[in-house]
Amino acid sequence: MEYTWDSGNISPDLLECRNNNEHFPGLGGASMVDEWQPEYVLEEKVEKVRQDLTIYIENNSEKIDTNIPVFFGHVLSIIDNSIPECDDKTYDRLIDDITVSVLEKSGRSKDVDYIEKLFSHAYRLKRRPGGKMIFDIILGLKMIEIGKYRDAIEQLKPFRKVDVIIYTAIAYCYHILSIEKGDADIAAKGVRTSDMALNAREQMIELVRLHPPVNRLKFPVIIKDLRVNKIFWFMLKLGIEWFPGEPEFLKIGLEKARQDKNHPMRGELLTIASERYYNDMIFLRDLYSYRIEERDASGAAAIVKQMIQHHPDELEPIYYGLQLSIISQQQTAFGRFRKMAVAKKMPAHILLLLDFCFQLIMGEKDGAYACLETIKARLPMKNHYMILIEYLTSDAFSGDEKQMRNARKVLMDSLDQYCLKLLMMK
Repeated sequence: MEYTWDSGNISPDLLECRNNNEHFPGLGGASMVDEWQPEYVLEEKVEKVRQDLTIYIENNSEKIDTNIPVFFGHVLSIIDNSIPECDDKTYDRLIDDITVSVLEKSGRSKDVDYIEKLFSHAYRLKRRPGGKMIFDIILGLKMIEIGKYRDAIEQLKPFRKVDVIIYTAIAYCYHILSIEKGDADIAAKGVRTSDMALNAREQMIELVRLHPPVNRLKFPVIIKDLRVNKIFWFMLKLGIEWFPGEPEFLKIGLEKARQDKNHPMRGELLTIASERYYNDMIFLRDLYSYRIEERDASGAAAIVKQMIQHHPDELEPIYYGLQLSIISQQQTAFGRFRKMAVAKKMPAHILLLLDFCFQLIMGEKDGAYACLETIKARLPMKNHYMILIEYLTSDAFSGDEKQMRNARKVLMDSLDQYCLKLLMMK
C-alpha cells in the first residue's frame, strides 16, 4: 500500500508541531544550517522537539499505531524544519527516543510483530550505519519483559560482546527458564544441575573471561530507568554467590557502579571486596576513594593503615597517608608520613608538590608561594603546567570565598592526578 503524508491522516496537533515555529523559539529558515551556534542552543531545540513529540505520542498512541509510516513522515518533517542544523548522531538519538516513546505508550507494546514493524520503519529514517543494533537489542530486552525467554536469548546472542548487560540478560533468561522447570536450586538437593542452570553460569563465566565494555550502549532517554540494569545487578550478585573466589565480578560491578553513580551499590560491593580480598590493592584503592567521598576520615585512615600493612614496600599507601593528612589538615600526621616517604625514597618533586598542597589547604599564602618558587627552581616541570598552578594559586588566595574554594579544589584534583601518574610510572 502506498502511504502519503496527507494532513488528513494525522492529528492537527502534530501538524502544529511541524508548522508553528512558536513551538521552537528562535528558529529560522534553512540558512540556520550554515550558521554557527553554541552547542547548548542545539540541545535546547532537540529537547523541545523531543518533549512536544512525547506529549503528542501520549495523547495519540492509537492513531499512530494505525499509520506508523505517516507518523514518521511527519516526524522527519518536524526535525528538518525545526532543527535543520541537527548533526547525524543527535538526529539518530532523537529518532531512537521517539521510536521507543511510541513503543512504551502503545497498547501493542507486547506484540513482537508490531515491535519489529515499528523498528523497521524507524531504522529507515536513521542516517548513520549500524543504527539497527540498538533496536535489535531493545527488541530482545522487550522479549524478556513479556516472558519470551528463549526468543530473547537468540535475539541477544549476536550482541554479547557489545556491553556487559547483554551477557547478564542472557544469563537471566537461562536462570528464569531453570526456575520455571523447578530446578534452580537442584544442586543444593544433591541432584545434578540442569542444563539451563549450567547455561546461566556459563554466561557469567564468559562475562568475566571476555569482560565486554561497561555502558557502551546508549539507550533512549525515555528508558533511563532500565529494567536491564536491575537484571544486571541481580545476575551479578548471583555470579558473586556462585563463584565466590572470582574477583572479576566485583571489579565489573564496581566499574558500572562508578559510571552509574550508584553509590549504595558501590558501597555494598566494596564491603564484600574488603572481606574477601582484604590485601588486594585494586579494592583497597577504591575503598579509600569511597571513604574520602563519604567524608569518613577515620575510615580512610584505617584503609591507609591496611594498605601499609599489606604493601609495606609500596609508595602509594604512603602517598594516600600524605593526601589524607592534607585534606584533614593534620600537621603532625603530615610530618610523620613525610618522614616515611623520604625513607622510602619518594621522588623529591612529588614531596615538594605535596608540601605546596599542605600550605595551600592550611591557608598559608607565604608558605605556598615559597614552595612554588622552590618547585620552579628545582623541577623540570612542563612550563604550561606551572603557569596553570600559579594562576590557580592566585585565585586560591584572592579573598573571594567561592573563587578560593573552586581554585583549591581544581588544584588539589589536578596535582593528585599528576602525582599518582608519576608514582605509577616510577
